[in-house]
Amino acid sequence: MGFAEDLWCPQGHAALMKLQDSELRLMEVMKKWMTQRAKSDREFFSLFFFLLRTKSILVASYNCGCLHPKTSFSLSQSWNVLVSQTESLSRIMRKHSEDLMVGPLSKLTLLIRDKQQLRKTYGEQWNLLNQELCRVTQTELDRLKSSYRQLVRDATQAKRKYQEASKDKEREKAKERYIKATLKLHEHHNEYVLLVKAAQVHHQFHYGQSQPALLGALQTLQEEMVLILKEILQEYFDLSSVLHDEVVSVHTEMANALKAIQPQREYENFIQQNRYISSPFVPSSVFYTSPQVPPALAPVPEVEKPLSQQSWYHGAIPRLEVQELLKNDGDFLVRESQGKQEYVLSAHWGGQCRHFLIQSTDGVYRLDGEGFTSVPLLIKHLISSHQTITKRTDIVLKRPIVKDKWVLEHDDVILGQSIGRGNFGEVFSGRLRSENTPVAVKACRENLPAEHKNKFLMEARILKQYDHPNIVKLIGVCTQKQPIYIIMELVQGGDFLTFLRTEGHNLKTRMLIKMAENVVSGMAYLESKKCIHRDLAARNCLVGEESVVKISDFGMSRQEQDGVYSATGGMKQIPVKWTAPEALNYGRYTTESDVWSFGVLLWETFSRGVTPYTIPHNMNNQQTRDEVERGYRMPAPNNCPGEIYALMCQCWQYEPRNRPSFRKLKADLFFKKQIHH
Repeated sequence: MGFAEDLWCPQGHAALMKLQDSELRLMEVMKKWMTQRAKSDREFFSLFFFLLRTKSILVASYNCGCLHPKTSFSLSQSWNVLVSQTESLSRIMRKHSEDLMVGPLSKLTLLIRDKQQLRKTYGEQWNLLNQELCRVTQTELDRLKSSYRQLVRDATQAKRKYQEASKDKEREKAKERYIKATLKLHEHHNEYVLLVKAAQVHHQFHYGQSQPALLGALQTLQEEMVLILKEILQEYFDLSSVLHDEVVSVHTEMANALKAIQPQREYENFIQQNRYISSPFVPSSVFYTSPQVPPALAPVPEVEKPLSQQSWYHGAIPRLEVQELLKNDGDFLVRESQGKQEYVLSAHWGGQCRHFLIQSTDGVYRLDGEGFTSVPLLIKHLISSHQTITKRTDIVLKRPIVKDKWVLEHDDVILGQSIGRGNFGEVFSGRLRSENTPVAVKACRENLPAEHKNKFLMEARILKQYDHPNIVKLIGVCTQKQPIYIIMELVQGGDFLTFLRTEGHNLKTRMLIKMAENVVSGMAYLESKKCIHRDLAARNCLVGEESVVKISDFGMSRQEQDGVYSATGGMKQIPVKWTAPEALNYGRYTTESDVWSFGVLLWETFSRGVTPYTIPHNMNNQQTRDEVERGYRMPAPNNCPGEIYALMCQCWQYEPRNRPSFRKLKADLFFKKQIHH
C-alpha cells in the first residue's frame, strides 16, 4: 500500500490535504502542551526558590536559640538534607524546562513550519499537474474536435455544391473549393489523431509517472516528518520522565535521610551537653546560662564594594557603545577612559551624552566639588544629594544603567593558545574558570580607535538576541578592562572552507546538501529576525560535532526594522565575489543580498572549496563585477546535481525581488536531500 497506488484519485488528494491539516493541528496542540509544561516547570522552580528562602528561618525556629552549638540532632540534619535535595530537584526541574524550550519545542516549531511548507508545495504541484492534464486531454481536444466537425460540414457542403453545379465554369470553381475543403479536413484529421495520441501518452505519463512520483515523494517526506516528530516526542519523554538517574539520586538521598532519624538516640548529644554535674553548691545557688549564638556578620554595604563590582561600572567600553546605552535624561554610568587608567562619568542630559573625567589626587576622587576616598562614595553622594554633578552644568544623576547579564570578568576566562586572527585582533582558545567549558575568545587590539572597538562589539550586540543551533552562540563579553574580549562557544571543527578543501573529496552529495541546509536554516532564522549578515561565505561558517555547520562572524551584520541597510564608505572591506550587485552598486543590503551570497556559498560547497570566479578564468574583483553586470554567472561545479545548480541560479537573479527567500530555499534543500537519500 502507498499514496501513489491507493490515493491517486481526487478523493485521495482531498483526504491527503485533510490529513496534513489534522496533523498540523495536532502538532500545534503538542506545541501548546509543551509550552505550558515548560511554563509550569519554571513556576515549580520559582515556588521552590521562595520556599528555600525560608530554610534558615525554619531551622532556626527548631533550634530556638537555646542549644549548644555542638548539639547535633538527626531530625534537623535529615530536614537539612530534605531541603537541600529539594533545592537540587528544583534545579533539575528548571534545567529540564530550559532543555525543553531549546530542544523539543524549538525543533517542533521548525517542523511545523516545514510541514506547512510541504502542504503548500504539494497542493501547488498537484494543481499544476492536473491543470496540465486537463489542458492536454480535454481543452485542446475539445477545441480541435469542434474545428473538426465544422470542417466536416464545410467539406460536405462543398461536395454537394460541386455535384449540383450545372455549368462548366461553376463546376470547376465548386470542384476547386471541394478539393481545398477536403485537403483541409484531411490535415485537421491528422492533427486531431496526433493530438489524441499525445493525450493518451500524457494521460499514461500523468497516472504512471508524474502523479505517482509526487505522491511517493509526499509519502517519503510525511514518513520522514513522522520519524522526526517521534524523535521530538522521545526527547520530550526523556525530559519529562521522573526516572532520570539524577531524580532517582535525589529521592534516594531523601529516603536515606529519613531512615537516619532514630527516635531512641535523637537526644543523646543534647543530654550529654546539658546534663547536671554534681556540685558542692546548694541547689539554690545553681544557675544556668544559655549559650549565646554569635550574631550573623553584617553584609558588606554596596558602596563599600570595589568599583569593578558596582552594577553601573561598565569598564573599558567604547564611547559609541555608551551613546547607545544612555537614552533618557539622568541616565548614567562610569567607565574606564580610552587608553588611559582614568575613570569617566558618562551621563545623558538635554538630548545628548556628556562625559566627565573623574579627577584623582592622592587617593581622593572628585569632579569639581567635594572629594571622596572612592568612586562609589562619590556616585552615592551625587545621587542622594540630587545636586548637579558640576557647577557649570545642570545635570543630575537619576538612573544608573547597569551592565547586562553578558558581562564577564577577565578573571572568569583562562586563555589558551592562539587559533586564528581576525580584523580586530587575535582569536584564542580558552576555558571558563567556573565551569571548565571550552570557549573561543576574540580579543580586540588595545591600540584600535574607538569606532573600531565599537564595530568589534557590534558582533556581540547582534548575537545577544539570537539562539539557534546553526548560529554560533555568544557566551559573554569582557569589557571591565583592556583588552576587550568577546567570548563565544568553541566550535571544534574549524571553518567550513578549510573543511571543504581537506575533507570535501570524502563527502557525498547528500552530506553536502545537509551542510548547506544547516546554513540556510540559520539564515532563515536571521531572516525572521530582520538581520542582514552581509558577509555570508564558507570561510565565515564553522563545522561542529556531527558535521553541523554554524554561521559565525557577525562583525558586518545589521538588524534593521524595515529589512534594508544602506552602507556608506569605500569598498575596501567588501567581499566583492560574494556580494550582490545592488549592494556593490548602491550600498543597499537586504536579506535578498544575503540570498545572493548564499548562492556563492552553495557553489563553494559543491566545488569542494574552490575560490569563486576562478573557473574557467581567474577573474579579479573588478572583472567579476563587470562580468556579473553583463549577465555572466559561474558554471556548475563538477558533479554538481542539476537541481542544485538551478538553485544557485535562482539565488543569482539580478533583480532582488526575483530571488527565493531563505525559508523557501530551506524547504527546497530539505526536499532535494530526500531525493538523494
